[in-house]
Amino acid sequence: VAVCSDGQNGNSAADKMNNRARRQNLTPDERARQNRDRNREHARNTRLRKKAYVEELKRTLTALVAQRDAAELEKRHSAQRELEQREVRFRVVEEFLKLRGRNEINYARWSAILEDSFTMTLPNTEYRDTVVEKGQFEQNISGVAQAMADSNLFSGFLQSLGKSTPGHVVFVYNCDRKNFFMDNCTAVLNWTGTSHGAIHKGAPAELSVRGNLSATFSPASNKLISVSMTFDTNVIMSQLNHVFKYSTDVQMDDDGDDDDAAQVAASEADAILDSLQMPHISTSVPKKVNVVQVISAASITDGEKSDSSDESNGDAEDSEKAPSARRMVRVRKE
Repeated sequence: VAVCSDGQNGNSAADKMNNRARRQNLTPDERARQNRDRNREHARNTRLRKKAYVEELKRTLTALVAQRDAAELEKRHSAQRELEQREVRFRVVEEFLKLRGRNEINYARWSAILEDSFTMTLPNTEYRDTVVEKGQFEQNISGVAQAMADSNLFSGFLQSLGKSTPGHVVFVYNCDRKNFFMDNCTAVLNWTGTSHGAIHKGAPAELSVRGNLSATFSPASNKLISVSMTFDTNVIMSQLNHVFKYSTDVQMDDDGDDDDAAQVAASEADAILDSLQMPHISTSVPKKVNVVQVISAASITDGEKSDSSDESNGDAEDSEKAPSARRMVRVRKE
């Protein structure tokens, strides 16, 4: 191998020597033509290399642009699918709250949005009955049937808010899409709820409460797998106590108005009696009445009549003007 290398190096050196010798033998025109040919060949090779490089850049740029466009298209499709999925799941939660608020009795409507293994968690509600036994802090409901039963008990509690007139009380949940946040298959929603129809049934006010809902959805069907509702039960108890207190105050005010009217009537009666110069009769009833003495004309004896005839004429004239019978009653209140 070393020998071959040395031979090749010798040949190349010999070729260079021969080329130099031939150039020396060339005329100036031949040398200029040779230089032009060499430069022309070098320029052509340079253009070919540049063209190949540009073509490679074009192919790379086209591939990158296509990859970018595909990624952007997939991103838009993904965002559109996520937006549609978010809207579907928001409507599922909204429908669930509507069914619960109006106590829907159609099983098919419940099963259309709830999985068979659906579970729901609620805080303990001391103001109404529950489907399952209460835990330490919350109650756990399983299945579509128990969810419907809990809705029925909640509706019964709403009907008890007012009983004076016939009617039906429902609970309306208000949800805003801006407050619906979703991450993959889990979503969180803030809601406010108000009863409708309680005032029409005689309640002094409508029941209102706000809370939070956390839901888990099925990735395939978008049905609800679980729901956790949290709200302050003390707020509801406070409103119920306010309702009862309001009713008591109204009754006490009515009783006070009756007493005031009776007092005014008694005062008017006393004024009329005074204008007629008649003895005053107390409108209040004493606890105990003591009759001291009653003297009537029938109880006066003949001796007493003769004694009274010996009185002076002035006394006789005064006695003739006096009533024939005089009654004295002393009443003492104890």
